[in-house]
Amino acid sequence: MLIATGERFLAAGDPGSAIGYFRDAVSVDPDGAEGYGALGRVYLQRGRVTDAVDAFRAGLRRRPDNARLWRELARALETAGDLEEASRALRECTRRAPEDAEAYVARASLARRRAKWSEALGAYRRVIDLAAAGANVAATDAADARRFSSALEVLVGGVDPARDPSVCSEASGARATSVRRALARCRPR
Repeated sequence: MLIATGERFLAAGDPGSAIGYFRDAVSVDPDGAEGYGALGRVYLQRGRVTDAVDAFRAGLRRRPDNARLWRELARALETAGDLEEASRALRECTRRAPEDAEAYVARASLARRRAKWSEALGAYRRVIDLAAAGANVAATDAADARRFSSALEVLVGGVDPARDPSVCSEASGARATSVRRALARCRPR
């Protein structure tokens, strides 16, 4: 109820009152991710990036498996210009929520911005795999993933050690990340 009221104030052009309602929502339900997310989003809209980062991090301390909060934290960190920390947040998001296609799309986009071609390629491959498996992937995201994946294949080529197929073997003892497994074109477990 408090979040809905805050959203109405926000839609009416009163972000100050909305912030009050979102803070009340966090007070009433400190374990609910919705209040922290709403508060962080309104701070980000108002250019209060540090407050937004703090709100998202506070929510993640309570709800560390909430993929949306991880994605929003990454967006706030990217807005703040901290691309490395934003990248870490997205890696944590995909580790905790390996089926979250939005996180992989964001991760690939940020990796491209940072010229981390192998990471971008692996994330795009994961989006393609998720789409093929019937996951909820936007058609434009799947098409972009296929297009960028093809281009990155040429760029990365055979020089990337992450594409070593031995990472696919359970017997090798390798604990490869989902991105590294995608780069090596491992079959899903």
